[in-house]
Amino acid sequence: MGLPTRDALRATTPPTYRWTRHVALIVAFAAAGLAVCLYALGGLGGADTLVIGVAFLLTNLGEYVAHRWPLHRPMFPRAVYERHVREHHAFFTYDRMAVDAWPEIRWVLFPPWALPLLVATVVPLALLVGAVAGTRAAWLFVLVAIAYYALYEVLHALAHLPDDAPLARVGAVRALTHHHRVHHDPALMRSWNFNFAIPLFDVLLHTRYAGVPPEADRVR
Repeated sequence: MGLPTRDALRATTPPTYRWTRHVALIVAFAAAGLAVCLYALGGLGGADTLVIGVAFLLTNLGEYVAHRWPLHRPMFPRAVYERHVREHHAFFTYDRMAVDAWPEIRWVLFPPWALPLLVATVVPLALLVGAVAGTRAAWLFVLVAIAYYALYEVLHALAHLPDDAPLARVGAVRALTHHHRVHHDPALMRSWNFNFAIPLFDVLLHTRYAGVPPEADRVR
């Protein structure tokens, strides 16, 4: 079964959808989550650096694993595969990465409920961390997961900016966009560039494709 066209996906947008509300909900959920974690921690200190570093590595690995397998294989939960491949990858291709209008940010950002779902998923892991390394480490783990999610959303939006947007011309954003653009090549998306914002495990596991894909492999 072929992927739906951009026009077909646009037609599924509910008339009540407002991209500003979508963004506001993500910001509100992320800000609330970070505030709760920081309140529970009573602020951050130098002694937290090691735990934050380990939590970042685990979160970066979690992004890699989720992106490489559930998001690109029709496995349980299949809904994430449908959303990622049959919507996001159908809407944005190697040669057409930018939104045409701001309401199309709907196809870039996760649904607003994704962050609460992430937190619910992370909590059991945080409890395990807490049992091994203490309650503070557990809160730091949740804090890093939420911060990483927020960073991902911001940088992912930058990678799909219109080409004439001022930020799209910034060198770092152009490099980020290229890394993600390669992943949107249908011939490469199941094998390369799974880490998005910070491709640490792509480098470590040799799945970072830094060059320009052969034009014959691309679907225009």
